[in-house]
Amino acid sequence: MSYVATAVTVLALAGAIASWVVGAVSYVRTLAAIDDTGTRWLAVVAWPFVTSRIRGAASEHAARVNKALVAFIVCLMIAAAAWSAAANLHRFAR
Repeated sequence: MSYVATAVTVLALAGAIASWVVGAVSYVRTLAAIDDTGTRWLAVVAWPFVTSRIRGAASEHAARVNKALVAFIVCLMIAAAAWSAAANLHRFAR
């Protein structure tokens, strides 16, 4: 059972890395699609405060960035929980 928890940890970390890459690529595409220079710099400095100002094609990429951020956080939480379970199961097996 401890090996299953370890496998879940590895898969969750792989999902976190994949979602981070998707988020980074979408973030770059969002910045490239923003026309206004002021909004672009605000997006670089304070992403959560500028999402309501993004319009057009950039809004689709911004939505993908937000989804990737949520997926990244969820994967990290699952990895932490599975790692904790794996550590406890390895300890009890001895």
